[in-house]
Amino acid sequence: MFRKKYHIRNFGDDSITPEESLLDGGRKHLEAPITRTVLHFFSYLFLLVIFFFVITGFRLQVIKGADFKQAALDNRSSLYGIPGIRGEILDRGGKALATNRPAFDLVGVTAALPKKIEEVESLITNLSDILAISQDDLRAIFRKGTSQAIFFIKRDVSKEVVLKIGNQAWSGVFIVNSSVRSYALGEKAATVLGYTSKVTDEDMADSYYDNNDRKGRAGAEATYEADLRGEHGRIFFDRVSKNFQLTAPKPGQTLVLNIDQAIQQQLYQTVSNVLRTQGLKYAAAVVQNPNTGEILGLVSFPGYDNNDLVSELSQTDYERYFISPGQPLFNRAISGRYSPGSTIKPLEALSALKEGTITPRTTITDLTGYITVPNIYHPEIEYRFHDFKIRGTVDLKQAITVSSNIYFYSVGGGYGNIVGLGLERLEKYFKLWRIDQPLGIDLPSEGSGFVPTADWKQERTGEPWFIGDTYNISVGQGDLGVTPLWLSSYVSAIANGGTIYRPTVAKSVLDRDQKIVKTFVPEKLVELPYDRATFNIVRDAMRNVVLEGTGKGLKDLPVEIAAKTGTTEVVKYGKTNSSVMLYGPYTNPEIAMSIVIEDTGTRYGLAVNAAHDFLAWYFDPARRQ
Repeated sequence: MFRKKYHIRNFGDDSITPEESLLDGGRKHLEAPITRTVLHFFSYLFLLVIFFFVITGFRLQVIKGADFKQAALDNRSSLYGIPGIRGEILDRGGKALATNRPAFDLVGVTAALPKKIEEVESLITNLSDILAISQDDLRAIFRKGTSQAIFFIKRDVSKEVVLKIGNQAWSGVFIVNSSVRSYALGEKAATVLGYTSKVTDEDMADSYYDNNDRKGRAGAEATYEADLRGEHGRIFFDRVSKNFQLTAPKPGQTLVLNIDQAIQQQLYQTVSNVLRTQGLKYAAAVVQNPNTGEILGLVSFPGYDNNDLVSELSQTDYERYFISPGQPLFNRAISGRYSPGSTIKPLEALSALKEGTITPRTTITDLTGYITVPNIYHPEIEYRFHDFKIRGTVDLKQAITVSSNIYFYSVGGGYGNIVGLGLERLEKYFKLWRIDQPLGIDLPSEGSGFVPTADWKQERTGEPWFIGDTYNISVGQGDLGVTPLWLSSYVSAIANGGTIYRPTVAKSVLDRDQKIVKTFVPEKLVELPYDRATFNIVRDAMRNVVLEGTGKGLKDLPVEIAAKTGTTEVVKYGKTNSSVMLYGPYTNPEIAMSIVIEDTGTRYGLAVNAAHDFLAWYFDPARRQ
């Protein structure tokens, strides 16, 4: 109504309108047209924004949809891993050595627990009566556990507790199926099997492990951890629906060992009987197949019962196993280093025969029971190197039979008309037989022996190497050291004609369908450079040790045995050790073994006694039918 209307006059009029005035002001147009470039730019920008939103939506809903869905589910639920069930460990005949017994664990789900303090206190009071755990201890468990989504209240609860808990309607407390490791032979096979314990922070670097897992810590349990550990189960709890779901864990693979259960038991029994009757504590023994390197039995004393370690340790057990000066967890059979004593003499004889230092007919006459060596700086001062007794005239076979020190002083260091091997050649052959290297047994923490050298002594003591040092290592004394495992592998090589095999505990691995997925075959470490005739000379002498010499305690066995005994003085500790290495039957070896018993004093034949008792059982015709 009041809107001003503009229109173009079509009749003459000399008056000037505002529009005409502006047009005459020097501008030709009131508006400039949008260029095509600007139009294209904003069109492309618009399309780009639309494309961005489409791609982002596709990524969120399709590509990442499952992740966001899971995140949303996580916000309303708890997921907890149940440790996998470890695979069984069997002996070579299929007898169970390590299994899992069914168990029940009591867990708490934090989100499902009562929110009111008085309700939690009531729960703790009731659980205290049922579990026989003090209320203060339970409060501590709840206080620590509720920082996690799901936590253990008590592991391995009894069936009676399960029934009592099951009859209650307690919020947030649940019974879940579990398993506990069980070892059939306990202490008798713990040295081989090892044990498991809870994972540490370092273990958690492996993404496989959860907080409540257990891991192999010693023996085959540790070496074959990756094969034995199973697949985790899961506990799922939905806070909204109060839904509780359990996915059962799956077992790991089955490990089959070369260990023979009966051999392992008998070896433990015979050695422990000797220790008990003689009031001794420390010993080690190994039984091996000389033709393959397979370990049939292995024991170390003092030992431990791995069943004691399957759950939380009492203070008493902790001190007994981890603080005791006896070191029961230390595997003396594969890590203990001992002077070999006279057991080294067959190796020395083989090497001297090969080098031409002696022949089987080389003799030495001993009329005093010792040899003398003058001091290189003060010739008037003489040192005596003793034998146990006067031997008279002996050749190589007799020297090994009666274990003549003077004969092997001469063979190793030279004396009289015998030049001797000397330190360099002794060192060469000791190392050829791998004394100073681990043999690679498939058990953790294998040690090695030690071969002393002139440079080592100079650096350690500031003194040069003397001829007396050579004499000492020539009879297995001084700083020369070996492991019981090496002794067993060494006598096995003599028995089989010159091959040192890698000692092996494991035979095969089976999958869940009991099909073989991995087999461990014999592995040759060294082919020794001695001919058959040389081996036969030394084997004949070792057989004579049993017939006429220091191993006569083995003479009455039902099969022929070849052996070499050793008695070593541990000067540092003022002790004497007894040892023996042997194989049999003499003409067709099927078993080799070594035994070392510590601190035997003048009871020189204790290792032979233990070996006799074991071999009498092993070769008993009635048992082998």
